[in-house]
Amino acid sequence: MAKLVLSSCILPVLLLFFISGQMETSRAAYVKTWCIAKPSTSKEALENNLQYACNNINAMDCKAIQEGGPCSKPNDLLLYASFAMNAYYQAKGRHYWNCDFSNSGLISLTDPSYGNCTYEGGETAVDDSNSGKWCVASPSASDDQLHACIEFACGKVDCSIIRSGGACFEPNTVKNRASVAMNLYYHQTGQADMSCDFNGSGNIVRTDPSYGDCKLKSG
Repeated sequence: MAKLVLSSCILPVLLLFFISGQMETSRAAYVKTWCIAKPSTSKEALENNLQYACNNINAMDCKAIQEGGPCSKPNDLLLYASFAMNAYYQAKGRHYWNCDFSNSGLISLTDPSYGNCTYEGGETAVDDSNSGKWCVASPSASDDQLHACIEFACGKVDCSIIRSGGACFEPNTVKNRASVAMNLYYHQTGQADMSCDFNGSGNIVRTDPSYGDCKLKSG
C-alpha cells in the first residue's frame, strides 16, 4: 500500500517536470552569438578588457585590430575591446560567463562584423522568445550614423532619460546615448528585429545593458 501511495505522489511530479522540461526546450534555439562591449563601459575598463582578452587567447586572434589589420579602422577603443572580447568568448566555449568581463560584456544575436572585418561566431543555445532582448549601437557604427539614429528614434519616443539630468545622460558618449534611444524605439515597436537595424547600426543583445540608475526596458 505504501508503495502505491508513493507512486501516486511521485508520478504527477515527474509528469510536471517532464512537461516543464519540454516547454523549456521548445523555447530554446541554437543560434550564432557574439560578445561585444557594453556601450556604457569606461575607458579604463575597455582597456583592461582588451589587454586581458588578448593575453589569454592566441596572439594571432588580436592581430586584426592592430595597425593595418582589417578591424583597425575606425580607431575606436570600444570597437577594439569588442573584437578582443569576442575572440576570447569564442575561444573559451561561448559560455555566458566568458562574455561577462565584470559586467561589461553583452552577448549579441547580431553579427558585429563590418566591411572586411569578420567577428568569429558560433552556435549557442538561447531562449528564442522576445523576453530579455535589447537593442544597442553596433561597435563599428560611426558617430554620424549614431547621431542620425538618435534623431530618428527620439522623433518617435520620449528620450528625456538621455538628456542632461536624465538617468542615462552619463556617460555622455554618442554610443551610449544612441544605444538608450535605439532600445527605447526597439521596445516601443514590439522588438521586431527590423526595428533594431538602423541601417546596420544596431545590435540585438541578450544581456541587459542597464547600468546604475539607467534601466533599459526589455520584453
